[in-house]
Amino acid sequence: METISENNKSWTFKSILLLYFMLYFCIGILPVNINNLVMDLSGTTEFGIGIIIVIQLSVGTFSLLCFGYFGEKISKSISRKRLFVCTNFIWVLSYGLNFVAPNYQYYLFFMILSSIGSGAFIPIGFSIIGDIYPPIKRGNKYGIMALGLNLGSGMGLLFGGLLGGYTGPGGWRWAYLLGTSISFLALILYILKGVDPERGRSEPEFENFQGIINYNYKITYKTVLQLFQKKTVRGILLFIITNGLATATLGNWAIFYLAQKIIAEDSGLIATTLYLLAGIGILPGSIVGGKLGDKYVKSDKRNGRIFVTLIGLIVGIILLMVFYLLPVPSSTPLEIMMSWILFLILGMLGNFFASLYSGNVFAIYSEVSLPETRSTVNAFNGVMSNIGAIIGNLILSSFIQQDITFLPFAIFLVLFIWMLGSLFWIIALKNYSREVKECSELKILRRSELEKNL
Repeated sequence: METISENNKSWTFKSILLLYFMLYFCIGILPVNINNLVMDLSGTTEFGIGIIIVIQLSVGTFSLLCFGYFGEKISKSISRKRLFVCTNFIWVLSYGLNFVAPNYQYYLFFMILSSIGSGAFIPIGFSIIGDIYPPIKRGNKYGIMALGLNLGSGMGLLFGGLLGGYTGPGGWRWAYLLGTSISFLALILYILKGVDPERGRSEPEFENFQGIINYNYKITYKTVLQLFQKKTVRGILLFIITNGLATATLGNWAIFYLAQKIIAEDSGLIATTLYLLAGIGILPGSIVGGKLGDKYVKSDKRNGRIFVTLIGLIVGIILLMVFYLLPVPSSTPLEIMMSWILFLILGMLGNFFASLYSGNVFAIYSEVSLPETRSTVNAFNGVMSNIGAIIGNLILSSFIQQDITFLPFAIFLVLFIWMLGSLFWIIALKNYSREVKECSELKILRRSELEKNL
């Protein structure tokens, strides 16, 4: 098997990263254009927008499960690269057709269709990254992917809001056209430059192996069951539920909540600005966390990945609790200025520390899971995040429905659940090194079996 050059690896990663960025750019257009859609798109209501969000989460969850389990079988017939191209084409085309949406039913159909294609991204795309790079580089690469997600979402909100609010009726359509155009270019880049790496080739256990790694990677129910017998995986997935519960709920309601606290004429604009500026902390946090985790793996101190994550989450969530729950002084200009500085520092630092985990999660999955189960565990990560998102929004919505004054308590509750959920990383801490060793021994055994047939 010909070794993939560093240049081909680089272009493959860059094209997948750009696609991931643009996927979340397109996803970010809807939340900031709810009022525009209601006014401009025939048959659209606020309740109808809620239906779209719920159905997208449900369909996306099904797609994650489907491609996480059957993706390997399908790629046997058409190759993993072609499968990745086809599924990306589905969401790119679907968002593009929203540019000419005549009514709500049309828009709903293509938003559902987009969820089918986007649901395949993590199980397929992230497994490709895991097969390109060795363990000592994965944390950094997955951290950059997390940066792409957050930056893409922010740019989608920004450009979606600008085009939707300042280009006249139907301006939101131009946001979809912009997103789709760049997404098509990213997809073409992957088609031309992307490679489909050989499974297992980047593993240390197969270093200098000259043959073809033609191991039978067939996934069975027993294989999946063995995956969930790994305590590291179980502990992290339990955390991901609480993580999705908090982050998705805050993503939908934080600006609304902050606007209620700020006593000013343009409270909505101020709240949006504060939320976006505080969120900048996520960007360096995603990369720094992954780099620190890789550094510990390189020095053979694997549990460093867990310590970085656990400490970062505890510190970050505490800071975010203060950020969201501290009263906003508004009596004098000096108090207002000082409170702005304080809130920005708290928000940025909170988001920085709380995002240190993001570069390490998928790297850990890659290290404790055999190559054939990586797509599956990556898919279940997305499934658990969606489940948490649904639970979180139901919790907060139920409190608001009873009394809007319960909103601060609801915000505290989801943050507190997130804090408790971070303790599930202790399970990973106790089992991670042992399960990495067990997985490594299995891969060494596979290599010896292959070498006998050379």
